[in-house]
This record gives sequence, structure tokens and C-alpha cells, in this order.
Amino acid sequence: MSDPFISSYHNPDPYIPASLSEIYDLLGSMFLGAPTFIDKSGVFPERNIDSEFHALTEGAQKVRKKLGEEDYAQLINLAGQAKALFADDPNDDNDKTDQGRSLLYEIEKLIQAARWHRVAVQLKDDEGEVTGD
Repeated sequence: MSDPFISSYHNPDPYIPASLSEIYDLLGSMFLGAPTFIDKSGVFPERNIDSEFHALTEGAQKVRKKLGEEDYAQLINLAGQAKALFADDPNDDNDKTDQGRSLLYEIEKLIQAARWHRVAVQLKDDEGEVTGD
């Protein structure tokens, strides 16, 4: 018997970005999906504000060492603030969505700075290449 409190759209194995570049890509889709992050095409019915921010924060955990503790903590803090702003503006009619997008942009800058640093000091990624990941 299935659990009646779990949506039929619940994804037990959601996509979690595993690199700095994958988080950067996720942020791009989040800019477009804000404020609700619901996929209006129906292709990804499990996508919503909770699933997107879960992917962001879990992805950040995976690259925590690459970000450094200070930037990781800042990313988590910014993500929490952004999620709250988007939740307070589900119809994109009170300026909080724009404020939330500004915070996503701050997260993007953290990710890009970490990537640029890794290239500048020639740190190799998991495949042994200097890519910024």
C-alpha cells in the first residue's frame, strides 16, 4: 500500500548537481522558474520551490570543500532568504521575486568566483582536468 501523504509525482531520486558548473546551470533554470519553479509544460511535474532549493542546497553540500566554509555558509544563507522571498511572492506581483532573483545572482557570483579561483591556481577537477569544477 502506498503512503497517501506522498505525491504520485514525488521523485525518490531527485537530480542533485554534483559540480560547480552544474550548480551554475541550475541557477540559470531557477532564474527562469521563479517564483514558483513549477514546470508549466508538465514534463517535470515534481518540480517546485522545495525541490529546486533542495537541489541547490544539497548540491552546495557536495561542493562544500571547493567553495570553502565561508562561501558555503553564505550560499546556504542566501538560498534560505531567496526561497522565503519567492514563497512570499507566488504571483510575482510584489517585487519579492526580483529581490529573490538578486540573491540567486549573489549565489551565482560565489560559484563563479570559486570556479575562477580553481582555474587560476590550476586545481584539477574529479577527472583530472583544470576546468573550474
